[in-house]
Amino acid sequence: MVNVDFLSKMKKDAMFINTSRGEIVDDDVLLAKLESCPEFWVGTDVYNTEPSDMEADDFEDKIAQHPRVYGTHHCGASTQ
Repeated sequence: MVNVDFLSKMKKDAMFINTSRGEIVDDDVLLAKLESCPEFWVGTDVYNTEPSDMEADDFEDKIAQHPRVYGTHHCGASTQ
């Protein structure tokens, strides 16, 4: 759903927020948008590469490590 067409319609200083599912975003396209638009920011609590195991401590993700990405834990998985 979040592809080149979608992101090209966003303003250069917009903030994209994803709290649904990581797989709706094309990570390569999102990284390209971040690199080409210094005012563009991302807020997310989901990632394409996030581990399903709560004990996984080797999580690495290019989106999560980008300096203009604000990431939080997925609260829905932690509530009853």
